[in-house]
Amino acid sequence: MGTGTINSKKRYMLSLTEKHRKLDKDIISSYNNHTSDDTVKQMKIDKLQLKQKIATLEEQINNL
Repeated sequence: MGTGTINSKKRYMLSLTEKHRKLDKDIISSYNNHTSDDTVKQMKIDKLQLKQKIATLEEQINNL
């Protein structure tokens, strides 16, 4: 694989990491504002999915 693909994966991973951080802040804010449990639960599921995608990308990049 070329370096373009590696850089593309790294950029994508960084964007997912930023989304993960923002979602984490939003979850904390939601707790503090007493948002419904269902909403917070969905946010946590989304955060976990992002974490899994990030881990997969890290593994792919490290194996290149």
